[in-house]
Amino acid sequence: MNEEPLKDLSILLVEDNEMNTLLAASIIERTGAIITEVNNGRDAIEVLKKQAFDIVLMDLNMPVMNGFETAEHIRKSLLLSVPIIAITANVINDEEKRCVEAGMNGFISKPYTEKALLDKILATLKKTGKTTAETGNEPVKNTSSLYDLYALKAIARDNTALLKKMLTLFCTEVPAAVTQLKKAHANKNLPQVYELAHSIKANIDSLEITPLKDIIRQIESIARTNAPSPDLPALITRLEATVDIVVLQLTANELS
Repeated sequence: MNEEPLKDLSILLVEDNEMNTLLAASIIERTGAIITEVNNGRDAIEVLKKQAFDIVLMDLNMPVMNGFETAEHIRKSLLLSVPIIAITANVINDEEKRCVEAGMNGFISKPYTEKALLDKILATLKKTGKTTAETGNEPVKNTSSLYDLYALKAIARDNTALLKKMLTLFCTEVPAAVTQLKKAHANKNLPQVYELAHSIKANIDSLEITPLKDIIRQIESIARTNAPSPDLPALITRLEATVDIVVLQLTANELS
């Protein structure tokens, strides 16, 4: 049996009760996982903007921003697919349903045993296809980043300086282009929106930013018709928000 079944997994624990945090952390650390602790949903969101995790364990009843609100923000605004397990002491009839509706992947009630927590984490990771931990052969690939550098690394080969230069260009040029696109839309200049979307699309494809591939193509397609659309504002907002997150992740993970 693997003595460290979660070895090298990165886990974000979101819990406002110090005793509960200590309990969960002591269990998780024995599994070989790397744990990061925050005590409310708002702090969890700020951490997730900058760092990728394999799973999130989150209390539902917290100050500042509760678990339901936090999960919805992670799914709808950050556009992250990281598995989320809800932890609560209040088991009521519709709470599990609310967890699912908020975008969570699992549910465990307090007090829990070490075995119950570990089983829930492993089952959730296996169900969401995020782990090879049950085999004990390979470390888990961190899948929470919105980008994939495989194509750029193939081009750069072992030239780290070249790779960083390409990523720095993305971090400076793409947000600026998105700002121009927003202004062009505000000025009802759809031909310019189309040109900018077409240019941004190449950068999105180069970094394999999957959540934005369809969005940028929708913006491009709508702008090409040169006709106003009620869908454009929301698409542009999602484009801007996701690009901002990608820049934060690149800065923290690749350019630091």
